[in-house]
Amino acid sequence: MNITHHQNDDIIQENIDNSDHFFNEDIPSESTTNNSQHAVPTDITIPETSGFDNFITIDWIDERRNKLKKSQYLNNGFNTISNHQATTATSTNFTFRRNFVVRFFKYIFYQKASTFLTLTFIALTIGCIAGFLQIFTESLVNWKTGRCTTNWLLNQSFCCSEFESTTKCIENGAWTNYSKFPIEFPIFVTLSILFGTLSAILVKYLAPLAAGSGISEIKVSVSGFLYNIDFFNLTTLIIKSVALPLAIASGLSIGKEGPSVHYATCCGFIIANFFLVNEKFSMLNFPELTEYMIAGSAGGVAVAFGSPIGGVIFALEDIATNTDYNISTLWKSYYVALISTTTLKIINPFQNGKIVQFEITYDRDWHLGEVPIFILLGIFGGIYGNVVTKLNVHFVSFRNKYLSGKFPLLNHKNYAIQEVIILTSITALISYFNEFLKLDMAEGMEILFHECATEDPSWNHELCNVGSSSNGKFIQLVLSLLFATVVRALLIVVSYGCKVPCGIFVPSMAVGATFGRFVSLLVEKFITGPGVITPGTYAFLGAAASLSGITHLTLAVVVIMFELTGAFFYIIPTMIVVAVTRMIFVSYGTHMGIAEQMIVFNGFPLLEEDIDNSIIDYKCMDILNPEKNLIYFPETVAFGQICAIVQEHSHDKIKEFPVVDNNNKCIGLVTKERLETFIFIKRGEDNTNDAEIINFKTTTMNYDSFTNNEVDEHDVLESSNQELLMNKLPVIAKNNSPLDLIHSIFQKVGPKNVIIEDEMGDFQGLISKKDLLRFERGRYREKHGPLYQFNHKWDECLWSFISKFTSK
Repeated sequence: MNITHHQNDDIIQENIDNSDHFFNEDIPSESTTNNSQHAVPTDITIPETSGFDNFITIDWIDERRNKLKKSQYLNNGFNTISNHQATTATSTNFTFRRNFVVRFFKYIFYQKASTFLTLTFIALTIGCIAGFLQIFTESLVNWKTGRCTTNWLLNQSFCCSEFESTTKCIENGAWTNYSKFPIEFPIFVTLSILFGTLSAILVKYLAPLAAGSGISEIKVSVSGFLYNIDFFNLTTLIIKSVALPLAIASGLSIGKEGPSVHYATCCGFIIANFFLVNEKFSMLNFPELTEYMIAGSAGGVAVAFGSPIGGVIFALEDIATNTDYNISTLWKSYYVALISTTTLKIINPFQNGKIVQFEITYDRDWHLGEVPIFILLGIFGGIYGNVVTKLNVHFVSFRNKYLSGKFPLLNHKNYAIQEVIILTSITALISYFNEFLKLDMAEGMEILFHECATEDPSWNHELCNVGSSSNGKFIQLVLSLLFATVVRALLIVVSYGCKVPCGIFVPSMAVGATFGRFVSLLVEKFITGPGVITPGTYAFLGAAASLSGITHLTLAVVVIMFELTGAFFYIIPTMIVVAVTRMIFVSYGTHMGIAEQMIVFNGFPLLEEDIDNSIIDYKCMDILNPEKNLIYFPETVAFGQICAIVQEHSHDKIKEFPVVDNNNKCIGLVTKERLETFIFIKRGEDNTNDAEIINFKTTTMNYDSFTNNEVDEHDVLESSNQELLMNKLPVIAKNNSPLDLIHSIFQKVGPKNVIIEDEMGDFQGLISKKDLLRFERGRYREKHGPLYQFNHKWDECLWSFISKFTSK
């Protein structure tokens, strides 16, 4: 018997801190780059692959096969009766009928109604959480600037619900602004710091995985690389839902939309597992679980923007780009988005009968002469996306190196809470003196988006009086908008990614809105004069441009903006702006939005299209490493030797072992998990013998009781409750097969490993999905260099400045 070493690496081993590597370090070349018979090692860690071991690779083929077996088992459980039940039914007819009725209703539930009930509970939960978030967030924000005189716990929407407008509510004394008193400034700053600190404390000590947006981890997980299971658990869901309003109310330049996707995906994950997984009627495999997770993400965007169709399109365009987004996933997303937004409307968190804080309509159409301005706004969106993304990634690198405690050799502590306090303090001090920064971002965009129609006497903001304003007032407004645009963008750079729940969608929209309104003032003053254009639409289009620029989304942005405002007249201008933004982003940046760039930066595994053809000239033989021994089992092996091999590799990265017959042909794969179960059951038997010969070709495990026996292979195939210990149908390729073909197999078919044979059919090794990704990113690095080039002198100067405040 020949048992040698294995090269597969699809297992979570010790977490490798992805911040231990820098994207501009000189990494030794992994291999030669020519198409020779020399192997290319795939086990050298580079920054682009440093986070791979934090993810478990899912075998989509095996998951679908298990689903078929479980469904067959379920149907047999309903249509057949065991010998014991048949005996009971013969002696007691009543017992038989009772068992039949119970099993019938279980069958009806699990086969027919379970999907709808599960989706309904997911949607109701998302809608209720969204309602709580909005009410809680608005209350915290309002407490910073005023209070309700009738009940100090009420926010402004609930306090003024009986009045026609907020102005009349204030005039009647129901709501009092602190601006009448000298205490407004200290209250504003103090509460901002308090809210941000509480959010950071909750995240750090109760649920560290609740920090950030979560979209990158979700994209990777639904593509077949499952992230830390705690990322989707109930604790993370609760802390994310509580810490998010605190973080938003602190005034940090962060949004709720990304975290909304995270908590909604948690709802899909938790509720689907609760309803659809139990001891006997397990209906759920991983491909189906991802459908509920994707549907949850659609519901999260739907309630965050008040855009149900936009949520479905977002799930299709962003979350599910690397998975099988089929009709089943589409209608699940549609249903969850529908029920969640309906639930939010019933809760009525804004007390205006709507699911968004503001709803703007435009009555005037646009002019053909405005197209150059639309193009300008699109260019701004593309430049904004490129610049802010690169600066943010650089600052995340700085945060990982100096502020997060991830580099103990540098003797740096974890300054997560201190960082949030400093950022909140700076943001509050700057924002207080600028109207467009001080206001809640949604409230600010309501002002910026407004049509400024003369027939609306209730609206008298100074932005709508630019024609009659003095030059001094005009200059003040222009500078205020420009200042808000630049400062908000810089605050996004340093705030997005700090250790609180934080998104980037709405802050980016706020940047685009202030820039668009800045442009509209210039157009009205120097080109058209007042009353010709609709100035609020420039803010609206600027918001669409910046949102598209930072996320690299197109159709989802158009639909979200349309549903948010109902601006049917401006669909074409919105499409023009988004198209220009994407062209600028691709031409002068990368093909990735900020979520995708963070995936690569953190070294997460995600199988994408080989856009630059970095592996087109390579074959399977180039990725195999002959210097690395391979562990495999022969077709027949002693039970004791199986135990020894499994024990030896119980804590390393090996997950599957090839099985090779006497002719050196690979006849299947056996997972370590299944071998461990097999050993456990065998050890529990009285007649266990380590010398017993196990034939992988015929040894089976009973799906119901996990008992094993030696049976004829034909009997195994005929038995519904039996499955072979070994997977007899691995995906096999020749060693001269092009790697782009293997890439397509992994992406379209979804195996975890591909068995490699030579021209004669002899077993040579296997390639895992992570092996291929390591190879691809290594070749890309050799061809183009590091993805990010950081100036560490800037980092050192910044740290020396910060350390003055953090030192003894």
